[in-house]
Amino acid sequence: MFGTGLHILFCFACEKCDYKDAAFGEYGGQAALWWMGHVGYAVYLGGRPGRGNPATPRRSASPADGPACHNSLSSLLQSIDPGQQFTWENSNLEVNKPKNRYANVIAYDHSRVILTSVDGVPGSDYINANYIDGYRKQNAYIATQGPLPETLSDFWRMVWEQRTATIVMMTRLEEKSRVKCDQYWPGRGTETYGLIQVTLLDTVELATYTVRTFALYKNGSSEKRELRQFQFMAWPDHGVPEYPTPILAFLRRVKACNPLDAGPMVVHCSAGVGRTGCFIVIDAMLERMKHEKTVDIYGHVTCMRSQRNYMVQTEDQYIFIHESLLEAATCGNTEVPARNLFAHLQKLSQVPPGESVTAMELEFKLLANSKAHTSRFISANLPCNKFKNRLVNIMPYELTRVCLQPIRGVEGSDYINASFIDGYRQQKAYIATQGPLAETTEDFWRMLWEHNSTIVVMLTKLREMGREKCHQYWPAERSARYQYFVVDPMAEYNMPQYILREFKVTDARDGQSRTIRQFQFTDWPEQGVPKTGEGFIDFIGQVHKTKEQFGQDGPITVHCSAGVGRTGVFITLSIVLERMRYEGVVDMFQTVKTLRTQRPAMVQTEDQYQLCYRAALEYLGSFDHYAT
Repeated sequence: MFGTGLHILFCFACEKCDYKDAAFGEYGGQAALWWMGHVGYAVYLGGRPGRGNPATPRRSASPADGPACHNSLSSLLQSIDPGQQFTWENSNLEVNKPKNRYANVIAYDHSRVILTSVDGVPGSDYINANYIDGYRKQNAYIATQGPLPETLSDFWRMVWEQRTATIVMMTRLEEKSRVKCDQYWPGRGTETYGLIQVTLLDTVELATYTVRTFALYKNGSSEKRELRQFQFMAWPDHGVPEYPTPILAFLRRVKACNPLDAGPMVVHCSAGVGRTGCFIVIDAMLERMKHEKTVDIYGHVTCMRSQRNYMVQTEDQYIFIHESLLEAATCGNTEVPARNLFAHLQKLSQVPPGESVTAMELEFKLLANSKAHTSRFISANLPCNKFKNRLVNIMPYELTRVCLQPIRGVEGSDYINASFIDGYRQQKAYIATQGPLAETTEDFWRMLWEHNSTIVVMLTKLREMGREKCHQYWPAERSARYQYFVVDPMAEYNMPQYILREFKVTDARDGQSRTIRQFQFTDWPEQGVPKTGEGFIDFIGQVHKTKEQFGQDGPITVHCSAGVGRTGVFITLSIVLERMRYEGVVDMFQTVKTLRTQRPAMVQTEDQYQLCYRAALEYLGSFDHYAT
């Protein structure tokens, strides 16, 4: 589960290409050192915690390690011929040049996908696409560019002729206001591309990727085929994702849905070399790790570049591949079918041989390995903002912090200790924030208004254990003004486990009003966690039902005191339960890990982590079809 007994070796010799590099001695050790050492892990990923397991770092990288090791990886990538080392005569034909999205990204003749020729149409067998070998399968993938208007029918012809069942799209249609890929599928209903009729059957939009299901027909044929397209939406316009967790989850979903007897998986971005190369290398190396307990990133990139030029385009992409495989090796696959959750929890409650703590504790400790550098909290650490943080060690990451509209002449007026958190289906579905201080109450109401958040979840009492946990940021009986906003209490409903308050909030600048509802959960004990998750699950359901009922588009704002512990439990369970309903799987570890990439310390204690598991199991028990 945690990569136990897994040796990660750098074997820079590609069997299929018979490629051996004399520079291995110069770069290999440094690359391996970077791969493990830069993020604080031992080179050997074997044994148990404290005995070489990645849960116990043997060596932490010093600040000096970063640039030197990055330079080593950069040198490795630069030592591989980027491309155009074989002939590409077909790409260079005048009739085919308009079919190439980029003039310098061509299709080698020896590995290009050859379409069935159309009588009397010169160049009709050409498409800018190449076969790419996988770990143990030749031509496992087709790497291609994002289709152009003039190549849409060629693209679908290729998909049909190759009996492809899965398309992986690693780009948006537009990025930075530039067209990266033309839409090659119907937005609704049916479109015909040449001889291929494509019908959209279903679209499922999740926070980091979209899954579309199509039915394919060919004119003159009675055969019907089904195909899925997976579009990854979390690759930034510039650079690479900050964390590999989303791409690994995406890749697992793609692999699980691709039939074993299907033709090559079609993978594309814009040029079909950079992000496309990253996806293919990570996928192939995960397969190799599974069977051989080794990786050969350098060798596989070398092989790919002999089949299509420029595969894995940048140093950042090359490093990202290493980071992704390190995470996969460290954490393993923690996804569990919902029907197996009870057995999985029993296993987690046991002490593994040779250990002194349970597998649950080991799993939770593994979450705590990644430490954020102080440079990631730029705004939170500014002198003008430090007093706005309830706790000095709980601050929002710069990348995910909620920004307020600056007030002219007021330094730090765009800052509040709050973070955007992705949900299961929607990016920025939640705002996780601390309980407001007296000094930040006006900022809190400003945040709710500016980000159209009309549901507030409060998971603490104002005082607990004799200490203030949250300032009372709302008026109890009569209206109050908070900077620009007049807040009128409209109603209060005392339920068995929570209080629902409704407020009318008016912007005094223009008279615009909206209703904001606050759900305060009152059954969380002042120490520890609830004994059962049942009541909390009902509470979560009521919050989401209210959001759906009133058709609110903005994020749900969730806070406790610090905005990480109970807040993390609420958001984790919201995501896990929804995924359980739609996919029938549970991955508590990766869900919490993903949350911690958006706000530090989410789900703060092991007790809270265990509660998430217990609550998920209790929720599962309410469904008869999982009981068998």
